[in-house]
Amino acid sequence: MRNRPTHSSTFHLRPLVGVSLGLFFLAGCGPISFTDNTALVVVGDSEPEPEPEPESKAKLVDDHVEITEQVQFEFNKARIRSVSHDLLNDVVTVLKDNPQVLEVSVEGHTDNVGPDAYNKQLSRDRAKAVMKYLVDHGIDKGRLKTEGWGESKPIADNDSDSGRQENRRVEFLVTKQEPKPAPDAAADAEPATTPATDEAKAE
Repeated sequence: MRNRPTHSSTFHLRPLVGVSLGLFFLAGCGPISFTDNTALVVVGDSEPEPEPEPESKAKLVDDHVEITEQVQFEFNKARIRSVSHDLLNDVVTVLKDNPQVLEVSVEGHTDNVGPDAYNKQLSRDRAKAVMKYLVDHGIDKGRLKTEGWGESKPIADNDSDSGRQENRRVEFLVTKQEPKPAPDAAADAEPATTPATDEAKAE
């Protein structure tokens, strides 16, 4: 005679099957949570971590604003290419964060290809275009001036393509600035003490 399954074994099997099927269907529905004391949480894909902030392409170094790449212009023109907007936005941020910088000279340079007079005018126009961009993005015009040097101040050999590319540049030279205040200098200072009067001493 075969033994039939007891009621207790049947009782334990059905809840397990039910829970398994429930988890199967819930998993396809994304994140679901229950907030009572017997909480059951089925978590879907986790939130992606935020991307790190990109490093600034400009920083204040002593007597100039150092940039990590060149300002790019359209060929033989003073029109700034959109690829350089992020760079100039970083220059704007540096000037806004450093109000002690009272004046910056935006200076344009070219290589030696073409007539000297033409190159000098092109470098002036490019410096003015950069200055206009900074002013349009919130920098006081009184803090800026421009200069165009043409081909007269090379930093590399004009006999090679790479050298000529280095010479076509814009620089940001700090011409006036105040000392930068030390952080929390007032808070760190020792409180002044007043000398005791004769009456106080007598007491």
